[in-house]
Amino acid sequence: MKKICFVDFDMSVMGGVEKVTASLANELCRQYEVYVYDINNNGSLKYDLCGTVKYVHGLNGKTRLREMIQGTFRRFVKLVNTNKIETVILMGNYSALIVSFTRPFTKAKYIYCDHGALMNQWHQKDITAIRFWNTIMSHKIVVLTEKTRKDYIEKFHLRKKKVRCIYNWIEDAVAEEKKSYNIESKKILSVGRIDKEKGYNMLVDMAKCVLPQYPEWKWDIYGTGEMKDHIARKIKEYGLEKQLFLRGNIKNAYRFYPEYAFLVLPSYREGLPLVLLEALVLGLPMVSFDIETGPNEIIEDGKNGFLIPPYRKDLMVKKIQLLMSDVEKRTAFASYQGKLKKFSKDKILRQWIQLIEE
Repeated sequence: MKKICFVDFDMSVMGGVEKVTASLANELCRQYEVYVYDINNNGSLKYDLCGTVKYVHGLNGKTRLREMIQGTFRRFVKLVNTNKIETVILMGNYSALIVSFTRPFTKAKYIYCDHGALMNQWHQKDITAIRFWNTIMSHKIVVLTEKTRKDYIEKFHLRKKKVRCIYNWIEDAVAEEKKSYNIESKKILSVGRIDKEKGYNMLVDMAKCVLPQYPEWKWDIYGTGEMKDHIARKIKEYGLEKQLFLRGNIKNAYRFYPEYAFLVLPSYREGLPLVLLEALVLGLPMVSFDIETGPNEIIEDGKNGFLIPPYRKDLMVKKIQLLMSDVEKRTAFASYQGKLKKFSKDKILRQWIQLIEE
């Protein structure tokens, strides 16, 4: 049985990369002997791993990059060589950077998975340099969108065969939560880390324009992050405490999606947003900015949601108001199934197996 190892930066984080790592490990362990190496864990695992997946704990609470590289090097080389691991799958930029220095000392194939979008941070020289280094040190690269695949090939002058686009699949557990669309709901949903790149400052500004006109409507935000206190103060400043709520972090938030009328994603940048994939399979209408990558591969404008020119808050407000006032439009969006096959679990799993077997 072939042996593979996923490398994640910190599996104690409730994030998209960690969720995808756990999902891939739990599926591929049916066919391979699977290891998950956790570089710098700061707590308990946030996503369950199948009993046959071998979890390997790395460091604890290191903060300096040099310390993490040095502390990981011997441990990881020993893990790969002792267990004869054949494929190493590096989940994210920093995981790939930290482990990249071990490649010349093992015989494994290294696959670098970028869960972001190259052009979103192209002008951040340090991040772009890390991505470029990771491409040099890896045998294959996996990205989440066709747009990012083309950008990697063009900007880093790579062979087309070196870069693959493999989407994240829609979990079976998510699909099991599918219910008839709730036409009575008067609640809006947003889900994601409360930090600068997720656009919550803009969200509160838009809520100020919308919610007072619709006093029967509520807007819930699931997530936490560095800007939580700032956003809470802004909600209070705008007098929205009775309509706009910070609900905190919650595991498997998709369980609550059927309670809502539609979802709003105000992000400045995304890779392939899991919250939109979850909304897609659950038949929840979506509103998002048409940013560099992600939303436009999930949302078909005017069919299952609305794509808004980036950061045009005024236009997003109008579309939010339209959905709030037009239940027939919401119902039509909820029933549209156009893009579901694109994110089929069986299809995407076959692509991963093909890549591992090459």
